[in-house]
Amino acid sequence: MSSYLIFWLVGFATLWTGLRLFDDEVLLIAALIVGSGLVFIGLLSAPTGLQIAIEVALVASLFHLCMECIKRGDRA
Repeated sequence: MSSYLIFWLVGFATLWTGLRLFDDEVLLIAALIVGSGLVFIGLLSAPTGLQIAIEVALVASLFHLCMECIKRGDRA
C-alpha cells in the first residue's frame, strides 16, 4: 500500500473521529488540525497525476459554487 493512501486513511479517520466523538471545542479543533495535516501530507506524497486530478476537481467544484452564488445574486 502506498504511503499517501495510509496518510489519507489515517487523516480522514481522524477527521471523522473528531467530528463524531468530541464535544469539547479544544479537542475538536486539535483533531481537525491533525487530520487536515495528515490529508495534506498524503496529497503532497501522492503521484503528480493524482495531484493534478484532485486539483482540477477542486477548482471545478469551486467554480460551480461561485456560479451558483452569482445566479442567486449573493456576490459576497
